[in-house]
Amino acid sequence: MRKPDAVARVRSETGRLEREVEALQGRKALAERTGGDGALASQLTEAVAERLRRISDLAGLIRMFGGKAKGDDLGPAAETATRPAAIDPIDLLQGKGRLNDDQVRAAREIRWVYEAITRAGRARVSRLCEIDPPKGWQEVSLPERAAFIHAKRFVPWAERLRADAPATLDIVLRVAVLGIAIYPVARKHRLGWASCVAKLADGLDRYWRPPKDGAGS
Repeated sequence: MRKPDAVARVRSETGRLEREVEALQGRKALAERTGGDGALASQLTEAVAERLRRISDLAGLIRMFGGKAKGDDLGPAAETATRPAAIDPIDLLQGKGRLNDDQVRAAREIRWVYEAITRAGRARVSRLCEIDPPKGWQEVSLPERAAFIHAKRFVPWAERLRADAPATLDIVLRVAVLGIAIYPVARKHRLGWASCVAKLADGLDRYWRPPKDGAGS
């Protein structure tokens, strides 16, 4: 709280929590309208209450420390911008109507393929560190379907974005794969919240577009 940007960060976090409360309340109302079971409504009520408590705590921090920032502090630690959000931002954006079903499906597949490739890569690296394989050690293979999608869809998509929209690629990977909230990603790219969401949506739309003739071959 003594950092020069602390109050702005607290207010930004408060705004994020307020949007989550709005999205959760919308899901609760939808569950009640569609006759969902009481357990889901109860869970959503608890989630809303937990976020409201956090909002209250943040308001108390501003009241207590708002005028005591240090002018010579260098600002937030770098890892703050890479910390996953408490709620999956893809779920949150879908709940707010900012992502459609095809875009969410693209985000889920991108994360799944990325994680499958990463797991297989880590297994190969760890195997190279062994002089002799440990007893019972088995190679972690890449699932055949993940390998096929990676080669035929993920890689051509990523290469197209890297060539003509690298910021969009970075936004999609940070939000869809790492689960980082929109606000820190938007700040990294010096974008407004809505502009960052628009780039995310565009990158997810492009995932389903086939490459042009000769591209990705």
